[in-house]
Amino acid sequence: MSNSVILLVLFAGLVHAVWNAIAKNITDQFVSFGLLNVGAAGASWALLPFIGLPRSGAWIYLLCSVCLHCSYELLLMGAFRRGDFSKSYPMARGIAPLLVALGGFFFANQHQNALSLIGIFVIVSGVLSLALISGAKVNASSATVWALATGVGIAAYTVVDGLGVRAAQSSIRYGVTLFVLQATLWLVVTFTRRGVTWWPCAKTARLGIAAGAGSIAGYLLILWAQFHASFALVSALRETGVLWAAVIGTLYFKEGSLRKTVGPAIVIVIGVSLLALG
Repeated sequence: MSNSVILLVLFAGLVHAVWNAIAKNITDQFVSFGLLNVGAAGASWALLPFIGLPRSGAWIYLLCSVCLHCSYELLLMGAFRRGDFSKSYPMARGIAPLLVALGGFFFANQHQNALSLIGIFVIVSGVLSLALISGAKVNASSATVWALATGVGIAAYTVVDGLGVRAAQSSIRYGVTLFVLQATLWLVVTFTRRGVTWWPCAKTARLGIAAGAGSIAGYLLILWAQFHASFALVSALRETGVLWAAVIGTLYFKEGSLRKTVGPAIVIVIGVSLLALG
């Protein structure tokens, strides 16, 4: 795995944590995810004429991915409604790399060497420990289930998109088309259910739309990385974004203590180093 791929995926993890924090900060999650998809739809439709459509072989993956991404967003909304950001986000992201490693093995014949496998397990351990020691208030019987279900959704779309981007032979064409389909479908349902009455004040709208546009940039980086590296390695590196989520949750949402993130942060850094060496 080249250093350029590692650095870009680490940056994508930061972008992901930031847009998730913005989504969580908007109190009404229906409004929040509506705005995110306005931003995603606007950016993807603007790019599509210049990018073009992917190969025909990628469309089965695209259609499957649209369903998985919509399901993931519904599950994430549920997790954010029931638990604090600094607990729900790490828990949802923490189980994904292990499931992606299994998916990559069974569906893409991707085998990891011993050092990479150890690195994946170390990163997952650090990510999940952040959720366990965050001190955030959470309804364990409800939010935990939603967060873990979100993690399953993340793993599912990660594997499907990894296969899809290779069938498309173009990460940007696949990614832009995916967001055109998924975000547009989400908005059609949103406006059908609530019309325009859900539209918030200008400041909130600008923030949510910007986050949606940012989500495209971050995920296009992930798709590019999946075209050049193993799904499991990319997934594990991406989830280092939970460190940023923990910092945001502590400093902005006032959830838990920043001091408690030092131990898990060291564990995650060790895991990333093992992946780089592997």
